[in-house]
Amino acid sequence: MRGNQNYARQDLSTRARPKRTHKVMPLKQRVVLEALKRRRHATIRSIAEDLEKSRDVLKHTFASLEGQGYVERLGKSKGTLPGPQPDMYRWTGKSFPPSSEITAKVEEKARVVATAVDVLIAGMQAMCRVGRIAA
Repeated sequence: MRGNQNYARQDLSTRARPKRTHKVMPLKQRVVLEALKRRRHATIRSIAEDLEKSRDVLKHTFASLEGQGYVERLGKSKGTLPGPQPDMYRWTGKSFPPSSEITAKVEEKARVVATAVDVLIAGMQAMCRVGRIAA
């Protein structure tokens, strides 16, 4: 019997539905939204200067935030320089988790690692002391 015939005989109604997992918003997106919220409306370049990041790096972040409905494009900025003007963006008001939530978790993990390193160093120092005494 062929594989596709066996598959056709399976009762698919009793299978469990796939679980939906909550996707966590990355820190970069949270920081960009916080900067945009402070400024009300801004260009990618001005946010990049505030965050000291590359404009090219933030383009992708703005595109994904726009797709998720956190940011909307207002149109072209009114600049005095000749040539094409950059797009203005603003925060839509959709709530987002603060970046402090992630930084608190990172700091907590760093404390755990620091404690483990301290214990490791103390153990190594004790082994060196014992080794000197035995010699």
